[in-house]
Amino acid sequence: MKIGFNHNLKAQNTFGMDVSCACYAEYDSVEDLVGFFSEGKQFSLPRPFFHIGGGSNVLFTGDFPGTVFHSAIRFISVLPCDGFPSSPTAVPASGDGAAGAEMKAGDCKAVRVEVGAGTPWDEFCRWCAEQGLWGPENLSGIPGETGAAAVQNIGAYGAEFKDVVSEIRCFDAVTHAVRTFSRDECDYGYRDSMFKKSAKGRYVVLSAVFSLSREPKPRLEYGHIREAVLQAAGKTAAESAGAEGGGIPDAEPEMSLTPALMRSVILSVRDAKLPDPARIGSAGSFFKNPVVPKSAFDRVANYAGSKYGPDYTVPHFDAGSGFVKIPAAWLIEQCGWKGYREGNVGVYERQPLVIVNATGNARPEEILALEDKITASVLNLFGIGLYPEVEHVPERATV
Repeated sequence: MKIGFNHNLKAQNTFGMDVSCACYAEYDSVEDLVGFFSEGKQFSLPRPFFHIGGGSNVLFTGDFPGTVFHSAIRFISVLPCDGFPSSPTAVPASGDGAAGAEMKAGDCKAVRVEVGAGTPWDEFCRWCAEQGLWGPENLSGIPGETGAAAVQNIGAYGAEFKDVVSEIRCFDAVTHAVRTFSRDECDYGYRDSMFKKSAKGRYVVLSAVFSLSREPKPRLEYGHIREAVLQAAGKTAAESAGAEGGGIPDAEPEMSLTPALMRSVILSVRDAKLPDPARIGSAGSFFKNPVVPKSAFDRVANYAGSKYGPDYTVPHFDAGSGFVKIPAAWLIEQCGWKGYREGNVGVYERQPLVIVNATGNARPEEILALEDKITASVLNLFGIGLYPEVEHVPERATV
């Protein structure tokens, strides 16, 4: 257990905001967390309380007047499967231990794995790929920790956190009991969950249980992912056959797909479009993709047709019930923001959805000012409101 006062948070947020909190408390066990809330101890800590993961989806808008909690509960544990009565095997969530661990549920086609909230999300994705387990490979490379992923329902390249999780184990800050929620009870939506709505501030994620598979279950429907993955799979199969002197194999590229290969392609796609937060401060995708009525999309399509010609197709996805999801990146780029730079802040030159701390010295008010300019321009040109995916802490005052 670690407690510090007047703690600088620059190292705890990938945007690199140089702000402080009144108190910073880190725990590495459920017992430590319970201790913070037992015997009235919570009343001695500055309020309000805020739980942070890797700080990769947070914009600190200023100094935080309360206590920032952080989970250092890190483990990967293989759970028993039907017909295989072994005990759960704890696996270190970092270093060579995770990669080289022998799985006790090796004979099961479906594998259940519990992961501690403080485990870096991509470390879990890497471990799954090395074990040959399908599930989170499309979500590879997303920064942050598993507990925050459960709250945010992270998503990328046609997959979301909710697609692989089965249970979330939480600490109830009101009753001080440990409670398990099923995936359905978590009320997952687009970058949303009950932990951001009705249960916000009450439940602290301790761990998540995932349902993984040994049988191939690739998700290839998003954008150019299918083309990139099959190209990589074909190359891998050809190289393998060539090494054996057999030349190009007759098998389809899909037969060469593995979780590790899928992860490798996803990481390559991400690296080509998104900045490394360790090098350029950002919180990844800053805005949510707007979901609008078909009539609003038609207005956007008419604009694009008049600008690019009648054969141009605006990127979009059918959201059902007469609604359409439009990539926020496309809307922002149409307004001329891609590669924009002003003072210490800017818009990433490869992905207009990403606001960056270009110099490393940006202040929160500079990020907020750029956010407002971008949203105002999209609203003015298309009549569509953009809303941040990044959580603002403390929240901005609304008029």
